Amino acid sequence: MSARRRFSGIVLVALFSVAAAAAYFYYRLENPPGSRRPGEEVTVEIPPGTSTSEIFRRLKAAGVIEDARLAEIYYRLHRRRTALQAGEYRFHHPMPIDEVINRMGRGDVVRHAIVVPEGLTAEETFELFWKEGIGGPDAFHATLVETELVPGLTKGVSDLEGFLFPDTYVVTRTTSAKQIVDRMVANFRQHFSREIQRRAGALELTTRQAVTLASIVQRESAVKSEGPLIAGVYLNRLHRGMRLQADPTVVYALKRDKKWAGLLHRSDYDYESPYNTYLHDGLPPGPICSPGADALRAAVNPARTAYLYFVADPSSGGHTFSATYEDHLVAIAMARRARAVAGETPQLLGPQTPVTPGTPAETPASGAGGK
Repeated sequence: MSARRRFSGIVLVALFSVAAAAAYFYYRLENPPGSRRPGEEVTVEIPPGTSTSEIFRRLKAAGVIEDARLAEIYYRLHRRRTALQAGEYRFHHPMPIDEVINRMGRGDVVRHAIVVPEGLTAEETFELFWKEGIGGPDAFHATLVETELVPGLTKGVSDLEGFLFPDTYVVTRTTSAKQIVDRMVANFRQHFSREIQRRAGALELTTRQAVTLASIVQRESAVKSEGPLIAGVYLNRLHRGMRLQADPTVVYALKRDKKWAGLLHRSDYDYESPYNTYLHDGLPPGPICSPGADALRAAVNPARTAYLYFVADPSSGGHTFSATYEDHLVAIAMARRARAVAGETPQLLGPQTPVTPGTPAETPASGAGGK
């Protein structure tokens, strides 16, 4: 056998060995032990800016792939055009390498559905997100003051309290606080329709005032059908120069100043805050929560009524409405008896002296929504 033939034979054997080795390693990557049966689900988080080597090390540490170095070599040689996107991924481990790369190339990240109920403050709303590791207090607080997100709607307002529309928001771990707030404000603008704006104008309410009234209605109306009646009561009191005396405004004042302990005390009615409608005339300076669509509509479509007071009715879950202070006192007494029979703790009712324009602030009326 000539030297040339021997050399050719050696080359062929070497090429065959390389091809066999490559096929073996590819088979290992695509068929890791246990990949044909469902494995335990694991979550792997890839922060933005993570290097390729670190990505595969994290996948190896989570048991998604068997060999990080081999997977990286394969990726760089055959799949480098597929950009691996940052995010939170959920894998069954172990998995074939191409399936892992394809999923990360699509950005098939975990999506979180965050349900934002009606009536939460901005702080309570943001907490729902950052407790899931999405955004953070500093980022949300910085975005909250960007009132230009609602152009022309928040004149004189220092933040977006009340304009973060309650809904279900589907986000990922890398969704920024600004993106979330942008979506919530856009959702508000969609629901604060031209018809609602027209109705607010007919009541001589600015957008800020309409949303502020809606936020109080939201916090007072456990029974949604009562929303227009509650709005009617508060507008009647405004037109007569009576203070609103709404308990939720006192609660919000305490929350805003980080002094809310979870229970309203009689002394809290004297808490000095521009939001305390027991001490200050008119509507508070801004919304006290994020009202939902029903409350927004109720605020600008108030019931035509002579009612000036209401008190919670423990038997129905709604309220008993009264046109006179005397009738209101009777309703309060009945509510107290019903609670006593049921063994419930009596709720605060606020001071009992009816107010008229010019009455000193130290002798406020029983709240319109007296509990």
